[in-house]
Amino acid sequence: MSIDIEDAASGDLKPDELQFVVGVGSSAGGLKSLEKLFKNAPISKRTAFVVVQHLSPDANSSLDEILSRYTDLKVVTVTEGMALTAKTIFLIPPGKEIRLDGNLFVVSHLDRDQIARPIDVFFTSLSDNYGSRAIGIVLSGTGSDGSAGIRNINSVGGTTIVESPTTAQFDGMPKNAIATECVDYVLAADEISKWLKMQFDFPDEKIQPEEELDQEVLSGINLIFSLLSKRHEIDFSYYKPSTVARRIERRQQMNRHTSIQEYARQIEENVVELDLLYHDLLIGVTKFFRDTEGFNALERALQEKISALPRNECFRVWVSGCATGEEPYSISMLVFEIFTALDRSPNYKIFATDVHEGALQHASKALYTSESLEFVSNERRTKFFDQESDQYFRVNNNLRRNMVFARHNVIQDPPFTRMDVVTCRNLLIYFRNKAQQRSIASFHFALKRDGIMMLGASESPGTLASEFEVIDETWKVYSKVRDLPTMIHQTDQARPSSLESPRKLVNLLNRDRPESMSFTSLLEGYDLVLREFVSCGLLLESEKNIMHVFGNANRFLTNPSGRFSGNLMNFLEGDVKVSVAASLIRSSKEPGVEVRLQNLELPVGDETEIVDISVKALSGGSLKTFIWFVKIDPSSISAEELETENVIQIDRTSDAYASLESELDYTKESLSATIEELETTNEELQAANEQLVAANEELQSTNQELHSVNEELYSVNAENQRRIDDLEEMTDDVDNLLACTDIGTIFLDSKLSIRKFTQAASEYVKLLPSDIGRDISDFATHLDFPGLFNRIREVTKSGMPYTKEIDDDGQIVMVRILPYMSGKNIKGSIVNFIKLSDSSNANSS
Repeated sequence: MSIDIEDAASGDLKPDELQFVVGVGSSAGGLKSLEKLFKNAPISKRTAFVVVQHLSPDANSSLDEILSRYTDLKVVTVTEGMALTAKTIFLIPPGKEIRLDGNLFVVSHLDRDQIARPIDVFFTSLSDNYGSRAIGIVLSGTGSDGSAGIRNINSVGGTTIVESPTTAQFDGMPKNAIATECVDYVLAADEISKWLKMQFDFPDEKIQPEEELDQEVLSGINLIFSLLSKRHEIDFSYYKPSTVARRIERRQQMNRHTSIQEYARQIEENVVELDLLYHDLLIGVTKFFRDTEGFNALERALQEKISALPRNECFRVWVSGCATGEEPYSISMLVFEIFTALDRSPNYKIFATDVHEGALQHASKALYTSESLEFVSNERRTKFFDQESDQYFRVNNNLRRNMVFARHNVIQDPPFTRMDVVTCRNLLIYFRNKAQQRSIASFHFALKRDGIMMLGASESPGTLASEFEVIDETWKVYSKVRDLPTMIHQTDQARPSSLESPRKLVNLLNRDRPESMSFTSLLEGYDLVLREFVSCGLLLESEKNIMHVFGNANRFLTNPSGRFSGNLMNFLEGDVKVSVAASLIRSSKEPGVEVRLQNLELPVGDETEIVDISVKALSGGSLKTFIWFVKIDPSSISAEELETENVIQIDRTSDAYASLESELDYTKESLSATIEELETTNEELQAANEQLVAANEELQSTNQELHSVNEELYSVNAENQRRIDDLEEMTDDVDNLLACTDIGTIFLDSKLSIRKFTQAASEYVKLLPSDIGRDISDFATHLDFPGLFNRIREVTKSGMPYTKEIDDDGQIVMVRILPYMSGKNIKGSIVNFIKLSDSSNANSS
């Protein structure tokens, strides 16, 4: 049974002195998990439990009776205005929602027209009222109720625990909660009890349970780690295997693999899936000013720090694990506003780092969806963002000019220095303990004395806590106490990367190999050959950009002003530009056919030259696109050459214009027809899409309602099954009692049909087991009691008991007839035959 943690204490504490409030949410299959949880749950005189189980509003619940068998804690059903008390389990009433207002319960009716989410409702109020003293537990169930509440508890520094999907009867709720990435521990229901005991023993610490993974799973994870390290140069061995395993499991299920080994073999051959896993492991979902209260706490610390900053000094911030940039830009807004409020020119620099190149590129572009700006005020949107479309906003230069995004591994790379602020939120929770301490040491080294460090709500400085002063315990804001130059271990810092050493070795081995040194020489040789055989020409790629200029062809090109572009059309002017453009179009349609332009006037300095131009499209090569070679030849082309079948002549600009006009007319007609077809198709697709959206909304609503009803039915069924088990046990008890008694007893229903009888009763009324269900009046008795059956009818009708003693061959037998009551109603009668004594002994006495 339960274990009392504080036997020495006497009496319950006042509600406002509760140290922990444990909220437990469960649904389908939750009854079994609750039994396991409370069977060994510790009793603390400073802790209360609140169970929010999905219950049917149309059925009475016996959850209180069931749980009372497994725990010594007091079990009560919540009523309006009830106060939280320690050593008690509070149960949600059927058809209700419960919230906390301080230490009092608020009960409201469940809206049956809406999808019920009573766990989220209670967890949210629990986080609002108890903050870091809140413990949220999600057990077996379907759907996603509890996920939003888990986020809220995690955001205020509370503890979040989820039953392992492998032990839960229904894994929907546990998996959705885990997907929030706000879960501290994933444990079996009975392991949660052990964790609670340790937490109640050491309330000032977050107890870290031992990570236990199956050896086969661990070997699969190690293989995946090696593949990731080889491709992306990140050592994932610093990460907690259990945390990484949950991320890998999600990708594994999406790819429908039954084991992690099978998934590992897939990504060994599929680079695309390996990259997707890499993205999932390193990129979390974030928003601007996510956890707004946390940013408010940081802002208060920044105001004090910037106010004391000398006017000519730059304020330096390091944001480690910046992901896609929302957090560093949010901090930049705060710093910018503080400088402005102090009537000072913003003089600061934010170094935002991460190991994921893709995330850093996204952050550098500074383009975000409107969903990311959910917590950004309208004033800040106007001031710091440029709206590029209905859905996209770009951070403006007020912030971007102060940002530096760089790739940096907080575990392996040396830290920055002379930082006023370092933030690293919700990254350390994925690291092993040694990696966490290594990171904290790096942050300590990077900070100036009295510098500010901010961690995630579930993180702490650990063994280096004495080196920091707490500014805000809830949001983990600290100040560096003193400088310790030797804080970072030189052995770790000097250790070369396992990925860098082989690369240096390969470079060293290749140094004297001829083939590794010949590429530059080979290019130089190609240039000499081309210069010899191509005296004047241009090589273009498929977009008309100049790739190479041969000989003195550059003298026919003009130097355009403005932003540079390598497109050939920018280097030509007038009719020549039109003619060359026409020849390029013509040659692209017939690769291998030479198109010649004759007698073109090209400006050369202050003079003009009449030249001929040959254009030929070359197919093939690694580019897999057409390449145009433009040959400029000052000499005239002979008539014999023009008769070649692979040569097309365009004479002067009239033919060029005609060719372009014909091409343009054809393009217009094709474009008009295409537009009409697209418009028709688009209208049909829009109509079909509207119908699908409407149908999808109806199906989603129906599906959610069915989920809710199914959960309620499962809970009711579980309780009914528990009642059936109890009744079967009670029936066995009664049958055994009847079998061993010497008192003859016959149970009759309202029609005097036999329901049950004891073996001793067959001495007075000749009964067999097959006689159950027959009328008692069909049988004879040897007792001298002629009106026995009529008397039974009278008792059954009136409800008045009747007793008579009869001499049965010298034996005194008491016949007692009693009404069989069910509540206040008579449902039949009971006839007892009790042997008292021998009549001879009675007379002698």
